[in-house]
Amino acid sequence: MYKYLLLCISMMFLFSCEDETNTYEVGSTWMDAQSKIVMIDTLTMRMSTIMMDSVVTSGKNVMMIGNIKDQTFGKVNSSSLFELTPERYALNSPTSAVFDSIVMYLTNTDFYYGDTLKTYKLEVHPLTDRIRLNGGYLYNKSNFNYASNSIGSAEFYPRPNTDSSFVKVKLDQSYGQTLFNTLKNSDVTTQEYFLNFYKGLALVPSSDNNAMLRFGINSSYQVQINKSTKEKVSNIIRMYYHTTSQNGTELVKYTLDLNPSSTYQYNKVQSDFTGSDLAGLTPKNPVLSTNLDNKAYMMAGIGVYTKVEIPYLKTIKNLYDNYKIIDATLTVSPVAGYYSNQFYNPSPLYYYMGDKANHVVSTYTSDGSTEITASLSNSSEFQNEHAYSFSMLSYFNTILTETANSNYNTLIYPSSYNDVLSGKVVIGDSKNKTNPAKLKVYILGY
Repeated sequence: MYKYLLLCISMMFLFSCEDETNTYEVGSTWMDAQSKIVMIDTLTMRMSTIMMDSVVTSGKNVMMIGNIKDQTFGKVNSSSLFELTPERYALNSPTSAVFDSIVMYLTNTDFYYGDTLKTYKLEVHPLTDRIRLNGGYLYNKSNFNYASNSIGSAEFYPRPNTDSSFVKVKLDQSYGQTLFNTLKNSDVTTQEYFLNFYKGLALVPSSDNNAMLRFGINSSYQVQINKSTKEKVSNIIRMYYHTTSQNGTELVKYTLDLNPSSTYQYNKVQSDFTGSDLAGLTPKNPVLSTNLDNKAYMMAGIGVYTKVEIPYLKTIKNLYDNYKIIDATLTVSPVAGYYSNQFYNPSPLYYYMGDKANHVVSTYTSDGSTEITASLSNSSEFQNEHAYSFSMLSYFNTILTETANSNYNTLIYPSSYNDVLSGKVVIGDSKNKTNPAKLKVYILGY
């Protein structure tokens, strides 16, 4: 509606408001009364599915754990690895302290992906390698070893968006006792010294899962520990111990929390496209939409983007001696048969300017910092009218005013470039029979 209103208003000014000189001012340029607005929807678009070498998954305060298996994207697996930081390096009354138990609590956020109607399983493994940053970051392909034997496991039905969406994992007594003895008997006073003994943990999903869950490091819940006790917990390891009162008749209970590091924590996300629609896709081998039945794919977490190129955009310059791009909009739709609120079509989608090597050059922002996104319009009862619309005006102006050929393109992603979700979408290209992509450009020529 906005486009057509703009068109009507522009036409009124161009043709209904003539003065005696038959000239009008556009910016600082005077134009002839014969100027007109033209809509072009025949510019060639080239779409492809590309994959980044790696994706930053550290510093997000999110543990993403699970497996997803389907014909479209194959297999995707995510484990979360992290250091632990004790809230203090000493026990209360250490000489008389006695270890009781050790538990891990996980607080599930409102994000899930896949089948949550079947039981979900995960295991806890101690790290055998120190986590080391690479240029200040950790990536989905960063690799650090952990022990093959688990020290705890959980099996549960995921309950996102409910008061019971937390998980309690009881860890091995031997692990807890050794940790307790280290803090009780050793001269541990710094994190660096502590890491010599305990390098961290890995949360590993069972291969039987077909769901991805996200646990927020800073989220917290008031949970029922037993019939008479409630405790506020976040994603922590909590050690329980006690001492005896001075009269020797009562137990004095204590806890000590070990917190996952937000800096030295990342999600190790692996993918296997064998036998799927994307078989053959690698960072060095993008796949044209024409080789995917006129479809393009995207999935966050593993860095699968849809790349949009407009190779003949600069031919617009040949239409008029003087011109102004009034509007340019790209509309893409989820392909019929790939539409499900459970598995596909997150809202919003994000888009970026990319270079010829498929690196993100810049984001599209509204105020210099807030990313512009495209939400899914699904108010229509007809699925083929559900769509994402992207303003391409900034991109057009950049390309049409550059002095050299930058070969910039547009990269579309189902999550913020800085996020680590695993949303996925399949859209049609301009030749798709059911859900074609559309590019409309409005030009004022004079």
